[in-house]
Amino acid sequence: MSGLMEGKVALVSGSTRGIGRSIAEHLAAEGARVVVTGRTVEKGEKVVGRIREAGGEAEFLRLDVTDEQNVREVVEETVRLFGSLTTLVNNAAPTDAVASTVKSVADTSTEEWNRILVGTLTGNVFWASKYAWPHLAAATGASIVNISSGQAIAGFKGFGAYGAAKAGVSALTRTLAVEGAAAGIRANSVLVGRVVALRGDVGHHTGGGRLTRIGNPMDIAYAVSYLASERAEFVTGTQLTADGGFSINGDAAADAEAAAQG
Repeated sequence: MSGLMEGKVALVSGSTRGIGRSIAEHLAAEGARVVVTGRTVEKGEKVVGRIREAGGEAEFLRLDVTDEQNVREVVEETVRLFGSLTTLVNNAAPTDAVASTVKSVADTSTEEWNRILVGTLTGNVFWASKYAWPHLAAATGASIVNISSGQAIAGFKGFGAYGAAKAGVSALTRTLAVEGAAAGIRANSVLVGRVVALRGDVGHHTGGGRLTRIGNPMDIAYAVSYLASERAEFVTGTQLTADGGFSINGDAAADAEAAAQG
């Protein structure tokens, strides 16, 4: 690896599996000291073990992004463990709630709506950024990278709450970028397309293939490491779309819509 993240301390929410796990492992491989978080201790410790076996530094902290006090405590414990916080990657999302709430806006209950917004936007981005802010402001080369979705810019039937939450993530990212400028805090988001985990739920870059191939978690990890690194020091307030060109390919979008409708 290139040492792209050397000297950085990264807190990655929702990093015990899938995209978050690949992000945490890749940032560590690039030299960052990483705090892996999630609700399942066993899964988190396995990720930490993998990072350490590869020569990286990592710790696991249990995190429930729907619990404001827990979010604050994890931020403070990260600083206690590693002395600073330079990189905040807000990746967590209530995937189980989203999967069980595929229904029209008219059929979505207020409880379901709030559960998805709190887990995706309020806790995952607002609370995390709020409590990390003074530590990021005190660091050099600080940045926030928020994981958003193509659903932030396109409508999908049955995903009203999730789409609204991800659109909120993108909008809040722009505000964080403006407010963070004076303190040297950059904020960017990655709009993720369809991603399928490969090779033990982590995924590796496959290379080749046509533009609109299905993504894997490492595609997102590479995007995050760039935005979090000094190579992107002139990049803030942006939405980096990582979807293999799907969102600009009319034929692919039409095929996906047809498949969704059976």
